[in-house]
Amino acid sequence: MHAEDLTPGQVIQLGSHTVCESEIIAFATQWDPQFFHLDPPRAAAESQFGGLIASGLHTLSIYQRLWVDSRTQPWRVIAGAAMNDVAFLRPVRPGDVLTGHTVIDDVRFEPDKHRGRVTFAGALSNQDDKLVLRVTTAVYLGARTA
Repeated sequence: MHAEDLTPGQVIQLGSHTVCESEIIAFATQWDPQFFHLDPPRAAAESQFGGLIASGLHTLSIYQRLWVDSRTQPWRVIAGAAMNDVAFLRPVRPGDVLTGHTVIDDVRFEPDKHRGRVTFAGALSNQDDKLVLRVTTAVYLGARTA
């Protein structure tokens, strides 16, 4: 998949992932060790969330994994370019089933560098069809044309 293969408005379904308690705790232990990500009894008793929740960075990582896994053919990814407008819209809890999609917003070619900059508007929703994450991402993809 090259930059030329993508068009603005194209929707890519990313599939789903079920979030489990042990995954939330493992991620938080490594990357975001706050009690409301680590300690279910304390999170329920002391946090405004009323229970254990996933780190926003964990939620963003789930989106990234689904995006990569959704590819049905190899993409000519050169590098990530930007991540903007990241919004964590509601808590992600153990047992939530997150389903993602992304919409291609823009493809700008850089012929002198044999690449295109592709901008995506992505989202994750939970099993109740409520948005939990919104993000805009830009990546560089190789281009066939010079």
